[in-house]
Amino acid sequence: TLFSGKDFGEDILGAFGPESQLIVARQSFADDQPRPAIQLPAFALAFRLNDPATMQPELRRTFQSLVGFLNIVGVMNGQPQLDLDMEKTEATQIVSASYLPPTDTDNPLPGGGAKINYNFSPTVAFSGDRFVLASTTGLARELIASSNRPAKPTTDTDSTATDAASSDTATINTAAQLNFAELLAILEANREQLIAQNMLSDGNSREEASAQIDALFTLLSRGRQATLRLDQPAGALRLSLDLQFFYEN
Repeated sequence: TLFSGKDFGEDILGAFGPESQLIVARQSFADDQPRPAIQLPAFALAFRLNDPATMQPELRRTFQSLVGFLNIVGVMNGQPQLDLDMEKTEATQIVSASYLPPTDTDNPLPGGGAKINYNFSPTVAFSGDRFVLASTTGLARELIASSNRPAKPTTDTDSTATDAASSDTATINTAAQLNFAELLAILEANREQLIAQNMLSDGNSREEASAQIDALFTLLSRGRQATLRLDQPAGALRLSLDLQFFYEN
């Protein structure tokens, strides 16, 4: 089995600390990379391990087993194969899998572009007690690198502000933040697919579909940031939503 007989709830999930992060970010494709017809954002989950020395090898083996399983299923369904790679430094370890480039014999998609598979290069990364599971190697590398950057020195004023912020965030249960510019960039990269979907689902002409999609883009361009927070102050439960927009005279 993928987890070598371990109980997923107790042995696997129980190995993670109580805090986790979900990160979604726009990804870019190099000129020498296959460019998918539908471009999806990269995403990752970040955790802290309770026992890194024990769990790092376990999670690495589990990831490698998962890649092997996906290759078996993929070859049965005519999907491209994943190729494993490993990077190791004194402070970090990254195990990644990337799809082999399409060959001349692969069936091209209508309208050009590579299969949706090429949005993904599944990766696990470790650094100390930090563990990252990401849909792309680039995002995993960026998150692990950011966790290894030394903290900026603080002044007495900074320390006071940090203490105040810590007391304010100590009761936060869940926090989510959306950057409208990033969301808009992700959607704009898939404009043609959105127009085609609108035409199919709503029966609109191309001109009508284009107008509706562009109107959505215009609305999103007015937004700056949205923040959703769930916290527990003094035995209560509070949900707050903060929306920020650009103001134009």
